[in-house]
Amino acid sequence: MILIGEKLNSAIPAVRQMIKERDARAIQGLALSQVASGVDYLDVSAAHGDEMSDMEWLVRTIQEVTDKPLCIDSTSRAVFSKAMSLIEGDRTRVMVNSISMEQNRLAEVLPIVLEHGCFVIGLTVDDSGIPKTADERIRIAERMVELLLRYGYDLNRLYIDPLVLPLAVNHTNARTFFRSICEIRHRLKVRIVSGLSNISYDMPKRRLINRYFLVMSMALGMDAAILDPLDPQMLTAIKTADLLLGNDPFGRHFIKALRSGKLSD
Repeated sequence: MILIGEKLNSAIPAVRQMIKERDARAIQGLALSQVASGVDYLDVSAAHGDEMSDMEWLVRTIQEVTDKPLCIDSTSRAVFSKAMSLIEGDRTRVMVNSISMEQNRLAEVLPIVLEHGCFVIGLTVDDSGIPKTADERIRIAERMVELLLRYGYDLNRLYIDPLVLPLAVNHTNARTFFRSICEIRHRLKVRIVSGLSNISYDMPKRRLINRYFLVMSMALGMDAAILDPLDPQMLTAIKTADLLLGNDPFGRHFIKALRSGKLSD
């Protein structure tokens, strides 16, 4: 399971204030705490503010204390270009968040993905918006895969996000997402990613809903998640699910996490 830490996001008011004040120590502490929890990527978003200068400062500041790969979160080609120019080491390790079948986003972001051959999250949305049905999302995923193959892109570096919508809007939204996971994996043989927080929007006990949603998605084949890695019960759910799904031979990772105090009963 690939874990993408979500905390370095200017949409979070406290983080937005850290960025505004150029509080390097606070941002670096937030980065390092996520790294210590075991994330594979640090998602970095500066959309709420002066995106170009804030993203430049964030990338520089984070890389001063960790070489953990970044997941650059933007819709702007200029912002991606600036961020990529600042990446230290192998740029193919970067994850781009994200492309879609919206023509404007394709024009802005796809050239960056193709130029650097980096990992990319592909959203099942086009110029008509987010589809309501699993079948429509699957068709968008198929179109995206066909497009990327025409450019010779390595599909092993693609993560499709079927875009779960809130249960508060429609009680069947999780079920639609689950069907999308199964069909996209079966038909296209690509990896699946999701941000967890949408499912529980405007509901009570959001962390509880997010954890169970994650475990059920993992059981259906989801490969990666954008999540809060500082929630110990979330990490416990992941380690336990990996163990039960046969993804943790002899329970080595489960036992290691237990001995290091990372599991929460």
